[in-house]
Amino acid sequence: MDYLYLAIDGGGTKTDAVLFNSTGTIISRTIGSGTNPNGMSFNEVTLHFKKLFANLLLNNSIKEIKGCFAGLSGSDHPKLIKKLADCLREACPLPIHHLIVGNDGMNALWSGTNGASGLVMIAGTGSIVYGIKHNGASFRIGGWGYLFGDEGSGYSIGREAIRHVLMTFDHREQTTSLTIALSNYFDVSVISDIVPIVYKCSKDIIAGLVPIISREAEQGDHLAKQILSDASKELIALLQSGLDRFETMPHVVLVGGIWKCRLIRETICTAVSVPLIFPSCPPVYGSIAKCVNEWEKKDEKLLFSLKRQLLKND
Repeated sequence: MDYLYLAIDGGGTKTDAVLFNSTGTIISRTIGSGTNPNGMSFNEVTLHFKKLFANLLLNNSIKEIKGCFAGLSGSDHPKLIKKLADCLREACPLPIHHLIVGNDGMNALWSGTNGASGLVMIAGTGSIVYGIKHNGASFRIGGWGYLFGDEGSGYSIGREAIRHVLMTFDHREQTTSLTIALSNYFDVSVISDIVPIVYKCSKDIIAGLVPIISREAEQGDHLAKQILSDASKELIALLQSGLDRFETMPHVVLVGGIWKCRLIRETICTAVSVPLIFPSCPPVYGSIAKCVNEWEKKDEKLLFSLKRQLLKND
């Protein structure tokens, strides 16, 4: 019998959903608005899911969904997990027979391990380590947000660059090429004019400085090199704290935009003496892997077929 499954990866800025069947065909995929309840009401979360399902299920004569795994950010507490599950059931126009809601870190991990246990470090706008042991026990380290944590993250790197170029404006540090680079990025003629801009802009705008800092570091700017070196040390410490939780060496997965920075990536790979996995698939593949492992008896051929389609269309 041909069963239908729903895989969801939900974050603060976007939600990725894939509908597929048990014969190995991806029927549809939709990317919609974020669904993190920490940034909106549960009514808004439900509304975003409704819009997502309206596009995902368009022109499909589907009557029911056998199973759904939704890895959602902001689901770190049993009460939140229940509320998010209620949002999903209310929003979906079709009955979902089996629904599991978990942390979006699970998707990130499983996108590199095909659903197996291990450790993932997510380094994008923010940073966090999430682990699942062989016995199923899970833990998280970091991810406390830009005010109290997110060490080594894109926001942290961008903030440090801004802080240092403002110090050069005060003649407390030597001016480097970063001053001109940041002036161009924020479109200001005097570097001090970025202050009212950065206090109003979103975190991803500040994190967007990472490619610029990386470029200047590659071209020899000593300040850019130091900022990336300091971020690497923070990420190494974060990763090591996760590895210390395991009795035996786990699979280690690295996910997020920070790993596009060659200097950071090479520093981490040199410092950590374990094989590192950089997933080729987006995190929603981790949710697909969970569905297959949970309800299709870990069918490797099925999983391979779905992964190939996802890579082809991503």
